[in-house]
Amino acid sequence: MTPYAKIFAMAFFFFEMLFKYGKICYNANMENKRNKQQGTVAAFLGEPTPAKLSGLTFSVTSIAAVAWACLFTVILIVCGVADNPDYTKSEWYLYCSFLITPLAFALSAVLLLRWSKTPLKTELQAQKCHPKYFIVAIILQIGLLGLSELNVLFLEFLGRFGYVETPIELPSMNGFGFVGVLFAVAVLPAIFEEWIFRGFLLKGMRTFGTAGAVLLSGALFSLFHQNPAQTIYQFCCGAAFALVAVRSGSILPTMLAHFINNALILTLTKFGIMSFPTPVFIAIVCVSGVCLIGSLGWLLFVDKKPIPQSLGVEEGKKERKRFWLAASAGLVICGVSWLSALLMGL
Repeated sequence: MTPYAKIFAMAFFFFEMLFKYGKICYNANMENKRNKQQGTVAAFLGEPTPAKLSGLTFSVTSIAAVAWACLFTVILIVCGVADNPDYTKSEWYLYCSFLITPLAFALSAVLLLRWSKTPLKTELQAQKCHPKYFIVAIILQIGLLGLSELNVLFLEFLGRFGYVETPIELPSMNGFGFVGVLFAVAVLPAIFEEWIFRGFLLKGMRTFGTAGAVLLSGALFSLFHQNPAQTIYQFCCGAAFALVAVRSGSILPTMLAHFINNALILTLTKFGIMSFPTPVFIAIVCVSGVCLIGSLGWLLFVDKKPIPQSLGVEEGKKERKRFWLAASAGLVICGVSWLSALLMGL
């Protein structure tokens, strides 16, 4: 080896060692920063008990949705877009309005995973379940579609007090626009709403028991959507999805059912199918009724897998208090929004 080659080899070795040392120092520094941040969060929120995490899920998601909506509005005002009275009917605005909530769900999920120190890979691996629950979820969703008439009945009831439903405007579904709307209104909500409501939220409700957790999950799901006209149907869907999640131990079947529900509504809307002839309607109601009774009967009386309980009486009471305290901000925000939507329709 020539002297120049030896010098080059020694220099390369020196810089290689310097790089490795710098990398070690950088990783140690970043680890210290993460520990300090987690220590600050832990000092503010306390230890992430299941009930507290569940309640915070509802509050953080509700706050994030309002914050994103307010930020979006401020940006439009600052940019002068709001000066155009027809901007709310533009395609980009309609898409953004549907993407705000999934964005809030995604942000909340990241924050909650970080606080609970749960790796995303671990969270995903925990969702494995038996294939039979996918079949049950599909049959159950067919049954729930028959309950959509509850919206009509409840809307008629509210109409006696002068309530008029504000129609939901969708982006154009002509051509490939249907794919975009399907992604924004069916795919993203099915993923993120189930991850939050039947994932994070339901996990910390074991102290309420199976029946209490299922009903409470449905109530919070309905309240979060802040749509008075669809309150009863959304409660039924939320509770039914929660029951499937409890029995299967996974949110994947409920994601599929949620997607089918939204996708079918969009498909009917695209082709202008708002009602069916009486014989067809009766047949649909009968089939959906059989599917609903059969799937719920199997979930309630055959597959009796309860929410695991490992808490004592006193600890259970403390956990329930932690849940309500942590969820209080979300309950106030969604409750006020739901009431405001109702009063605006009167």
